[in-house]
This record gives sequence, C-alpha cells and structure tokens, in this order.
Amino acid sequence: MNNVIEVSGERIGKEDFLPMKESDIVNLNLTDDGLRVLVSTWSSSNSQIGIEYHFNEYRGFRYLDESDLFAYWGESIKFMGNCHLYKIIKGGWISGEVKEKGILDLSLTIKDLMEYFIATSNGCLTVLACSKPTSRKVELF
Repeated sequence: MNNVIEVSGERIGKEDFLPMKESDIVNLNLTDDGLRVLVSTWSSSNSQIGIEYHFNEYRGFRYLDESDLFAYWGESIKFMGNCHLYKIIKGGWISGEVKEKGILDLSLTIKDLMEYFIATSNGCLTVLACSKPTSRKVELF
C-alpha cells in the first residue's frame, strides 16, 4: 500500500529572499492577537532581513525541520524559488496527512480553514488558519 501524500500549493508570499542563502524561523510568538512568526532571510548577498508573518485567526501549527516535511518539497516545483509563504491546496496536514481518530475533529468543521506553509532552508512551519497572514519586513535582533 502506497501511503505517499501528494502535497501541492500556491505561492502567496512575495519574492523576498535569495535561494542560495540560508533562511530559518528564528522566533514563534503566541500573543493575544494571534501567532507571529519571524523568518531570518537575505534580500541580497550581504543584506540579512527579517520577515514577520502574523496569523490573527490560527487554529494550530506544526514546526519541523525541512527534511521532515519531504512530502511538501517532493517533486513540486511550486515550492521552489525565492518565496517563504505558500497556501496548501492539495494534501498536507488538513487533508489527512496524519489522520488519527480525534485529531483536528473540531478544526475540520470550520468552513474557511486553510493550511499555510512557511518554507525555509532549515525549520518549516505549517499553520492552520481561517485567514491569510499579513507580512512585513522587520529588523532582526
């Protein structure tokens, strides 16, 4: 039996980093107004920047090393390039990638629930949310 889940998505973030430079999620912050995710990335070969994504209506998230999300990278060219933020349109966590009885039962009843994928060359984050996150460039610490 083949248990490989095909995952595909569409880029919704801006082209905002150099693919040949390392990027990573450097901070996750749960606040009263949602989930804030800070990505350290490069806008040029000598200019490191931060991009903050804010999910104000998130239901859950999962942080894993990029090698533990191979189904998201797989053969999909849609996850290649110089973008960090994607919307999952097929497969993924929300579609039963890990289907266990009693897991996500309530969340899956929400009509507008979507899965978003923040891809870096190190840690990656999948977020279940009811609205697209906002993003902005910020100073790194």
